[in-house]
Amino acid sequence: MNTKGLMRWASLPGAMLAALLFSTPSLAADPLQQATAAVVKGHQQDKRSQQKIDQLDDQARAAYAEYRAVERQAELVEAYNRQLQKLVSAQQAEIDDLSQQIISLEQTEQAVLPMLARMVEMLDRFVAADTPFLPDERRQRIARLNNLLARADISLAEKYRQILEAYLIEVDYGRTLEAYRGELVDNGTNRQVNFLRLGRAALYYQTLDGRQSALWQPAEKRWQPLADSHNPTLDKAIRIAWQQAVPELLDLPLPTPEVN
Repeated sequence: MNTKGLMRWASLPGAMLAALLFSTPSLAADPLQQATAAVVKGHQQDKRSQQKIDQLDDQARAAYAEYRAVERQAELVEAYNRQLQKLVSAQQAEIDDLSQQIISLEQTEQAVLPMLARMVEMLDRFVAADTPFLPDERRQRIARLNNLLARADISLAEKYRQILEAYLIEVDYGRTLEAYRGELVDNGTNRQVNFLRLGRAALYYQTLDGRQSALWQPAEKRWQPLADSHNPTLDKAIRIAWQQAVPELLDLPLPTPEVN
């Protein structure tokens, strides 16, 4: 400070000088405070900026995690769709195969049904021409078979099985001994008698009192009365068939062979 300045400072009153001296440091501190405030403000702004950056970073992370979750879900859906398409293709192939089988079955049925009908017709003719034993039972069996052929709710295999079973029953008649009670229709009269069937070799009947007996003659399609001497033997044969007597050899007449 120069001499003139010192002189000016010296010429000032004491109170003013003191006031000036005391006010000078305050004036000198304002730039520092301003700088400090600016630094603090800058830090605060930086903090807020960092917070915004952190918030944006969290949002970005959340968005990326959501994107990855959606991407994984899309992959799962795509894999499921691929598997579903395989299942649909397999089911369609199975449907096509079943359709071909149905067509084949329909063609088979068209070929087999007439054959089954002929089998039932042949069985009917055979029973009509055969020895007249168990006539009602055998006619009813054939009637059931004819009804069976007309039913759409029964499989072709079941129809064939029952027809074959009827044939086997007829075959068994030829190798069994059987006695049964039934109605005899002869010369316009009906009466209850005991029948005896020796396979298909012979058919007899005897009245319930055991006094009359007869033999079926297939060549003549009629009943031939037997001599009274055959009544005891035929009665014993009937009891053997009913398991009411011990089996033994019996002497019974046989029908006259048919001449072709």
